[in-house]
Amino acid sequence: MPITRMPLPALALLLAGCGPAGAVRPPDAAVLPGTMVEQLLMQCSRAAPPAGEATWQPGAADIAALEAALPAALTAQREPGQPDWSRAPQGWLRQYVGIVRGGRRYIYGSFYPRSIADPAEGRPDQWLAEPHMICDGGPAFFGVEYDVEAGRFTHMSFNGVA
Repeated sequence: MPITRMPLPALALLLAGCGPAGAVRPPDAAVLPGTMVEQLLMQCSRAAPPAGEATWQPGAADIAALEAALPAALTAQREPGQPDWSRAPQGWLRQYVGIVRGGRRYIYGSFYPRSIADPAEGRPDQWLAEPHMICDGGPAFFGVEYDVEAGRFTHMSFNGVA
């Protein structure tokens, strides 16, 4: 069997998108740098958790764990007339930041329906680099905080309706 050698820079790029379990960040999810924590937590029509004393950069495996637990957590909070979250986060764009509070690592995620895409005219990929805040819109717009070590959600809040 022939051995194929991959150039070192190509191998580094391939491994950069993988977590410990080989997870790859979904294309409709953005992990923002720690410098963006306060901006992402500044929501206008829903509560958000406190910022904490430090930040960290969640990896693909951390995001995968949060997203795997999300449908059940959302469904448990579901009230009549709210969206069907059984396939979440499919159908939502999401932005994540890592927060350290009391020595524990958390991931805060902000979600909005893919159907609205990015309203920033002429800058369709803006949401990948800058916090995106949408006021009102109802429960299809929401934020969650996930305790990485405990594997559970510690905060969940939905936008209000105008």
